[in-house]
Amino acid sequence: MNPLIDLPLVVIGTLALVAVTVVGGVWSRRSELGSWILRALMVVVLAAIALRPGLGTEPVPTSPAQVEVIVVIDRTTSMSALDWDGRQPRLDGVRRDLTDLVAALPTGRFTVLTFGRRVATELPSTQDDSLIEDTLALVGREQPFAGTGSRLDRPLETLSDLLDQVRERVPDRPRLVVLMSDGENTNRQAQASYDVLASSVDDGLVLGYGTVAGGRMPADEEQPGSGWIQDVRTGRDALSRLDEANLRSVAAELGLPYLHRTAPGSLDEVAAGWAERFRDSEPTPGGEVPVALELTWLLALALLLLVLVDLRSHWQRLLEARRALS
Repeated sequence: MNPLIDLPLVVIGTLALVAVTVVGGVWSRRSELGSWILRALMVVVLAAIALRPGLGTEPVPTSPAQVEVIVVIDRTTSMSALDWDGRQPRLDGVRRDLTDLVAALPTGRFTVLTFGRRVATELPSTQDDSLIEDTLALVGREQPFAGTGSRLDRPLETLSDLLDQVRERVPDRPRLVVLMSDGENTNRQAQASYDVLASSVDDGLVLGYGTVAGGRMPADEEQPGSGWIQDVRTGRDALSRLDEANLRSVAAELGLPYLHRTAPGSLDEVAAGWAERFRDSEPTPGGEVPVALELTWLLALALLLLVLVDLRSHWQRLLEARRALS
């Protein structure tokens, strides 16, 4: 059985209706007793319909829960280095990976946060795929030498505020953080720890872009072959290198896994793992319910026949009364 409503309500409702038919049968004329018995049978059939009987079993359906995913994107100059998937900009890898995650996590609500010289919330929480795609297309690197040196902890305060807002707005919704960066710090100040956020994050990922060998950064993103950013100390083409140790350290502080991204693909499994972990409901003991072959429609048909029989008897009495009066 898989009751349509709570079982106690079915029992109480059935007993109340049966009591009405019993009282009606006791206080009615003997000629009407058959009609009250028929109505009692209707009550029993109706109760059986409410219990939703069936033959066979099938797994209990569970639905993925909505999750809040805060994406933190590094848009410093180094993220334009051409060492992702061959000679593509690292930000192209960010766009491709985030697009794949959005597609693989349809119940996710995504917030896009970027950092460079400044930290900005580019997109508040949304499930609109096209809006996320348009936002990603507009996220470009900041201008060369626009900042005072990059540091991976720059979005820490804003990220903390966003996590607090999500917790206050939807406390039961899982909070995920996806940090996308090359991990390179050019500011010599000490980097603050992300461990203050660990208790506010339910899951997520730290994704690293770039290579140890490094990649050159075009002076003009629109014309990559027109020249390269120069190292002011040597006068040669500047190289940006992946700082994997820093990214791994941040991942450990947040309690999240780290992945080095050198080419598109393979993030579907990650999103599937999140969807599996966070669900709106859990299977019932045994994981199955008897609803493979529904019998409710047969009981509904039986109820209809009983109603028609009862109506027929009413029509017969009505016709007899008219004949007696004519």
